[in-house]
Amino acid sequence: MELDEARELIGNSRLWPRIRNYLAAGGEMMDFSKSVNRLVLLDRTTLENVKLWLDALAQAEDWKKIVDGGEVRKLKEQYPGIYPDVFRYLPYFSKFDLKDSSNPELTFLLLKIKFPEAYELCCS
Repeated sequence: MELDEARELIGNSRLWPRIRNYLAAGGEMMDFSKSVNRLVLLDRTTLENVKLWLDALAQAEDWKKIVDGGEVRKLKEQYPGIYPDVFRYLPYFSKFDLKDSSNPELTFLLLKIKFPEAYELCCS
């Protein structure tokens, strides 16, 4: 990170308090420019929901085959608010390999669709 970039980051009143808190809690210094690195700045609940959605997207094709009521109830319990809604969002992600949740484009699209505040934080 260049000095000018660091000054701009510190001058960002929306990001700097989050970065400061992250570093004060023992987080490591990294490039916080517009990237998935900013995900570490999200609150725990949002971050866990993003991870659940990425996990659900990776498994959605296999879930389409489930017809047993007990298994469906179990998925609804494990993925509240996600299963079966994940099926409605699959067309938006058709160009991605959903098993590869490390793809930043996939993550950004998920944030844009389901977590607009997190998208704003990571991409602005």
